[in-house]
Amino acid sequence: MRISKLYSVTLHKEEESDVTHLSDRRTEETTYIKGFPYRMSFFATIESRKAASFMINATLLISSLILIGTGASLMGFYRVQMLEVITVDFIIVPTVLTGGGIFTLIVSIFGLTAVAREDTCLLLSYAVLVAVDFCILMAGIISSVRLLFDIQIGFLDADVMSELSAYETDSWVRYKWDTIQTEFTCCGGYGYAQGYTDWKKTSMGGTRNSVPDSCCLFIAPGCGNNLFEVNDIRVVIGKINVHGCLTVMQRRLETHVTVILIVFAAVGGILAIMQLLSVVLACCLASNFSHGDEISVYEYETRSRAGSVSKRSYGAETTFYGGPSREVPMDL
Repeated sequence: MRISKLYSVTLHKEEESDVTHLSDRRTEETTYIKGFPYRMSFFATIESRKAASFMINATLLISSLILIGTGASLMGFYRVQMLEVITVDFIIVPTVLTGGGIFTLIVSIFGLTAVAREDTCLLLSYAVLVAVDFCILMAGIISSVRLLFDIQIGFLDADVMSELSAYETDSWVRYKWDTIQTEFTCCGGYGYAQGYTDWKKTSMGGTRNSVPDSCCLFIAPGCGNNLFEVNDIRVVIGKINVHGCLTVMQRRLETHVTVILIVFAAVGGILAIMQLLSVVLACCLASNFSHGDEISVYEYETRSRAGSVSKRSYGAETTFYGGPSREVPMDL
């Protein structure tokens, strides 16, 4: 009788549970709220997170250009940085708008690069930079809100006489007041039709009866000399600007700058929320990409351990053992 030795077939399940688990985490995550799974619809996959991060960074990039333009206009056209005699917020707000806008522009471009390259270190660095940018933005929002109140009541408490008295000795004060009086067609501190009389309380007006040449309607060297010797107000009005600079500037600030500050505070709040969301997305993406590297290494090591006679089929490893058949005599 011929007895054939049966081949033994052993099926070994691959130890791929960890790989499968980590792979699933790259495609979607399930969070648990009060014991029940809650599947996030939009941010569930890596691709959706990348898309959201791209949109946020693109929005921040466009917003940064608007912030730069707004800050430059406040400093270049409205000259608010020259009103630090009233409050330092007149310097902080345009500086934050301009400097913070430039920083946001750089950070948003860096974020787009980090997401596109799917680099964990770049994403973590980006998250730190956005957190710093968030603090800068919040400082600007707080200063803008304070500045809104300063425009309404701060002008009433400002002491400009100390600056007017330093006009002849301090080059910065002289440059500042010459610029303000020339661009805003004004003269002195407060009051309509009487602002120029503030110069009479200084050494220039008290000893020489003069006002700066920047007060004149037609600026020329010495055009403001001996002005206070003139008693006819009509002659004075024909030679210099008579309205106080702070009175003129307050009117313009209330008309234009107040609207700009309110819009900035509102839009800045929205941008701050977007930046916080961007930090969360960057950290999540960095975690996802880090797990992706772990999956690649684990799969390589698992497959490299497979034997030369192993045959991979549908997630199982089939190994055949045995030898050739042989005849066994019936009589033992």
